[in-house]
Amino acid sequence: MVPMLEIGRLTVRFGGVTALDAVGLLAGPGEVVGLIGPNGAGKSTLFDCVTRRRVPDDGVVRFDGQDVLAQPPHLVAGCGIARTFQHPTVFPGLSVRENVMTGAHRFGAAGFWRAAFARDGERRLRAHADRVLDLFGLLGLGDHPADGLPYGVLKRVEIARAVAAEPRLLLLDEPAGGLGPEEAMALAGLIGELHRATGMTVVVVEHHMEFVLGLCERIVCLDLGHKIADGPTYVVRRDPAVIAACLGAR
Repeated sequence: MVPMLEIGRLTVRFGGVTALDAVGLLAGPGEVVGLIGPNGAGKSTLFDCVTRRRVPDDGVVRFDGQDVLAQPPHLVAGCGIARTFQHPTVFPGLSVRENVMTGAHRFGAAGFWRAAFARDGERRLRAHADRVLDLFGLLGLGDHPADGLPYGVLKRVEIARAVAAEPRLLLLDEPAGGLGPEEAMALAGLIGELHRATGMTVVVVEHHMEFVLGLCERIVCLDLGHKIADGPTYVVRRDPAVIAACLGAR
């Protein structure tokens, strides 16, 4: 079976600092993988390479068997990859609904903005966005400007926008950031439901360990740019090297 995401020997250097040192990672179709490690381990840098925001110094990245690094950055989303960021990136001048509508731009052959000005295209986009907003408990904020919303709400808006793209691979960078414990576990449950309903592959970077343990089937742990563990959640969570890295007890 061809992995949905295949990363091999991924190496990224910033001057004299090696952010990723020959890291490998596999995520099979429909798998939910947690990517953990302390700050500075290289987790977000790995996501940047997958989404072509950064060009690695060495290594391969394949999505469903296709060479991602050979694709122009603007075509990555169209391949079926969606990503969120540590700090939410929304369009402050647009409403919550309009932000989520931008996530579905790849479905319009004429592009999002031209489709939005067509009555039928706009109606379909709004209906699709509202279904996603409802899933995330955000429908009541649909007309609210994104500017000024609480940080935790903005995180949910960004995830909803990514889900609106109906990706086959969803990369979540600290989705529980800014959420309270109950909100975080509710979000983990929602992502789990979406995964079961759609079969999409999910790779999630997160420091909230209860979130990871409740959602992920497998965990990969990075530390100082090296992969130090990769296996089933119940095994990796007990690995002394992982405990030392994540708790800082070296």
